[in-house]
Amino acid sequence: MKFHVSIGILAGNFAAQQLAFAHLLDVAPEADFDQVEVIRRNFEARLAHFFAAGEGPETISEDTLVLILPGAKVPLVRTDHLRVVGRFPGKITRALIPEED
Repeated sequence: MKFHVSIGILAGNFAAQQLAFAHLLDVAPEADFDQVEVIRRNFEARLAHFFAAGEGPETISEDTLVLILPGAKVPLVRTDHLRVVGRFPGKITRALIPEED
């Protein structure tokens, strides 16, 4: 199913995705990384999964984006290595798994 959600975006420069996740762990130890997407350049193809044309972030100079999905427990705040890009309306796809009786 597709769900309409508000997606927070941070941007920074990291040599690898793992370093971005390590930084997030430092600033948000309670983070649920199943609800975080770290995207390296070229962003367009990956962002198209979340945002309709023209609804995502504008041109980004940094090489890494962090998408904060609902339930991530990551604050949308500036850190030593990330700046706040903003919050944007988007969609996420999630499978609903029925509970067993």
